[in-house]
Amino acid sequence: MQAVSVIVNLSTPQLNNSFTYLVPEELAGEACFGKRVLVDFRGRKTEAFIIESLEIEADPELKPILKVLDQEAVFDYQLLALAQWMADYYSAPLALILSMIIPRQLQRKASLRINAAVSREEYHELYNPADDLMQEFFERLWTKNELSLAEARKYISKKQLGELINQGLVSLTGMYGSSRTVKIDRIYALNHANLEKEMPTIRKKAPRQAAALDLLIAQPEMSCAEFDKIVARHITSALIKKELISIARIKPEIITPEFEINEEQKQAISEIIAGLNTRKYSEYLLFGITGSGKTEVYIKAAQAAIAGGRSVIVLVPEIALTRQLVEIFSRRIPDIAILHSAMTVAQRHAEWQRIKRGEAKLVLGPRSAVFAPLPALGLVIMDEEHENSYKQEETPRYHARDIARQRARLASAVFLMGSATPALETYYQVTAGATKLLRLSQRTAGAAVPEVIIEDMRNSFKSGNPGLISDYLRNRLQHALLMGQQSILFINRRGHSPMTICRECGTIATCPDCSVGMTFHRDLNKNVCHYCNRHSPQSSVCKICGSRHLQLVGAGTQKVEEEIRQLFPSARIARLDWDSSRPQGAQKAILEAMKERRIDILIGTQMVAKGLDFPLVSLVGVVDADSMLNLPDFRARERCFQLLVQVAGRAGRADIPGEVVIQTYNSQEPLFQKVVSYDYLSFYNDEINIRKLLEYPPFTDILRIVISGEAETTCRKYSCELAKYIEEILDAREDNIMILGPAPCPISKIKTRYRYQIMIKCYSNLLLRSIAAKINTRNHPAGIKLELDLNPMATI
Repeated sequence: MQAVSVIVNLSTPQLNNSFTYLVPEELAGEACFGKRVLVDFRGRKTEAFIIESLEIEADPELKPILKVLDQEAVFDYQLLALAQWMADYYSAPLALILSMIIPRQLQRKASLRINAAVSREEYHELYNPADDLMQEFFERLWTKNELSLAEARKYISKKQLGELINQGLVSLTGMYGSSRTVKIDRIYALNHANLEKEMPTIRKKAPRQAAALDLLIAQPEMSCAEFDKIVARHITSALIKKELISIARIKPEIITPEFEINEEQKQAISEIIAGLNTRKYSEYLLFGITGSGKTEVYIKAAQAAIAGGRSVIVLVPEIALTRQLVEIFSRRIPDIAILHSAMTVAQRHAEWQRIKRGEAKLVLGPRSAVFAPLPALGLVIMDEEHENSYKQEETPRYHARDIARQRARLASAVFLMGSATPALETYYQVTAGATKLLRLSQRTAGAAVPEVIIEDMRNSFKSGNPGLISDYLRNRLQHALLMGQQSILFINRRGHSPMTICRECGTIATCPDCSVGMTFHRDLNKNVCHYCNRHSPQSSVCKICGSRHLQLVGAGTQKVEEEIRQLFPSARIARLDWDSSRPQGAQKAILEAMKERRIDILIGTQMVAKGLDFPLVSLVGVVDADSMLNLPDFRARERCFQLLVQVAGRAGRADIPGEVVIQTYNSQEPLFQKVVSYDYLSFYNDEINIRKLLEYPPFTDILRIVISGEAETTCRKYSCELAKYIEEILDAREDNIMILGPAPCPISKIKTRYRYQIMIKCYSNLLLRSIAAKINTRNHPAGIKLELDLNPMATI
């Protein structure tokens, strides 16, 4: 008999095992690998993923699948293998990972249907409400077997339906179909052969059709969307039917300029191509200072992979960098697909389908692009591999570097990482011989690296300047303005002031739902919690003692902008942070204005530090370098060094020398001196020795367990119980594992939930994962939530 092995779509690691269901004859041609189906699982109709087709002996105890939900397979064998690896490595539910890999947002249920999950007898025993309409709803449901949402709303409210689903009395199902395809980057192409024959007749008999054709002759690059606004749909349909026009995708003009590449670039390209030719997994780190031509190496490597009949994934840390690299890559390589969250659902669906059909040879996007369903994958490129944004902070908490590496291994592909400031873990792999190093030590076109100046703010204060901008930085900004050049000011904190404090009693304005101070936002005239987004009016008196002596302490991007506007009232100033970039298209507009030289001074958070290239930027100022070091996190120094070097790289290109001014109250800090000399290796050697001494990654792996709940007592009690359980399951003789905690998290409450953490450091990754798997099988008290994070990027 035909059967299938399925993973039930319930997000719990306890259900990572597969289950076998029979395939009814009427579904024999539809139920196949990679599709979703509806099954009866423990008395409930539940979605499941087919992971294998089977031929088995007849078994009367096996249940049949009820419905096939997909018209075509939504994952292949390689993506399934990747999902299974992720489930094991991150101790995460396989169903959750499959749901994440499958672009569910690219597909819409043609019609959601409501099914009864209980019989009449079970319903009366478990529920039996006095509500006549509810009773009528279930009677209708049992009679018809299923109801549409519209039909259900005649009897019950949306809230009641949600309660019934949560109680397991009804379930939602639906057929998945392709969502409406959006026509992006498409034109109506003229069929010139037919046009010559038919045009005289059309001019006589169909003048409106002739006018439409004349429009296309005059503007052949006009998009379908623009054309459809001018020409009636029935005229367009008639022209298509007569085969006078057809829909075609716009292909960007491919330009292959001869770039002058240096010997280091040639050597790097040669070694990558040699790796591609082996058709075996190989891993490289392209370690090059900012402006050293890493992108040109990426393009040459991608071209080589595509020429060999293989496809390419290019990962970038930010959507803004996606746009920038698309512009560069699309001029050199045809058939590029883009995937990122700023695209509409329809746009993402259109791209995903193109990728799946093999029409795109290169996919470019942030971390989720690593799951693109590319056939014959040959090269995975990870630009700015050190960036924290490659780590997903929601379950499953994966790092795109781990996934990209495993994806490349499964495909026998080349994995190429690039950075001017590699993650310590990555460079450690180089020293261990697991990753091959490719060096780019010079800027292209002979450009010099920017000079870095450490400005001691204590001297500025002593000279009578209490402001955020030192006299030296102010003078350099003035000079850049006079020369018609651009400047960037970097401060890694948004808002106006991070603290409002009472000068009399010392009370700090804090969020009642989170254990953090509220940040004052001048544009809103409100205090805002950056963790739960609570807004509260800025009070003029202290809520504790009634004093009017309230003071704003510290500075964010808004306060820097305020001061810069006072210093340079005629300058064109813009701010790029999370707040200013929230409106649709705002970030793109700011970056384009900067590129088109319509901004003189750009003030921003780390969004301005990541790989953006503005040729006229001659000056970068770091307003408050100290704030990045004073964090309770073992990665704080590494992140500070990376950010400072990366933001310094925005200054100077080609014939414009660059200068970087780092303002600090601790000018003797050794880390700042290493930034001055761009000495990554010295920084790495110092930091790696500290990590080894304190037994932090890459020498150990860390499992962070966050226990949260609205009742602090319950949360604290269960944290202690869990720590004791972990000690019990470990061999008493184990000396390669350390348990830290339980203790309150540095931010002990977020969104009304109290937070405790347990940190486990272990020299055996396998042992740590086995602990995580056992923790996942434990039941925990109602209201308690566990979050497991393997090798977290932040521990606050």
